[in-house]
Formats: sequence, structure tokens, C-alpha cells
Amino acid sequence: MEKLTTTEYKYMCISWEHPEGILSSEIYKLFPQTMGSKSTILHRIVQKGYARWIQKGRQVEYYPVITQKEYEQFLINQELNRKMGISSIQSLFAAFCGKECLTEETLKKRAETLSLDEFVELFKKLS
Repeated sequence: MEKLTTTEYKYMCISWEHPEGILSSEIYKLFPQTMGSKSTILHRIVQKGYARWIQKGRQVEYYPVITQKEYEQFLINQELNRKMGISSIQSLFAAFCGKECLTEETLKKRAETLSLDEFVELFKKLS
């Protein structure tokens, strides 16, 4: 997976708000760029595998392929790996517990006690 640019992320936020699909004309109304730029941005998002499109007459309808939560988990895992050499959130939890790995049951218990927002705040303090 490739990270989205800031502009691509803004376009994806609109797509995530419409998991049932959103017409290109509706997306175009929301952004100030030229029509060609908007089209290029949407094309890059599709190329990166974050959205798919279906032709609907003269319009194109865009659908998100992954959820916003899945994308944010990808970003967290990427940062963990880049900054600390840890390949996943599970590995981070295991490191906090002083172990190489955790059982799925233990991981679920730990995850239940720490919300995503709390985890992000904790991660920011560590980096």
C-alpha cells in the first residue's frame, strides 16, 4: 500500500463518507481544483488501490475499497516500522508486555483497554 498525499486523503474522506458510492460530479463540486486536476487525483487514488469506479452513463461513481480505519491502521503500522522497527501494533503491545509475541486472547484484552485515540497519543509520546 502506498501512502495517500494530503489532497488524495481529503478526496478519500469524501469517499469514506459515501461507502455506497459517490458520483464524480458530487466530488467535483466540493473541491476548487480544475476539472483535469480533480480527475487526475481520483485516478491516482484508484491506481493506488484505495477506490474503484464504475461508469454510470456520462458519470463515474467512486467506491472506497478500504475503510478509513484500515487506512489509519496502515499509517500507524508504517510509522511504527519506520520509527521503531516494529512491524505491527501487535508487536508494539508485545514489547510493552516484555514479550516477543502475545496470544490472541491477551492481545484482545490489551486492545479493549486502550482506545485508538489513546494509542495514537501514546505513540506520539514515544516518537
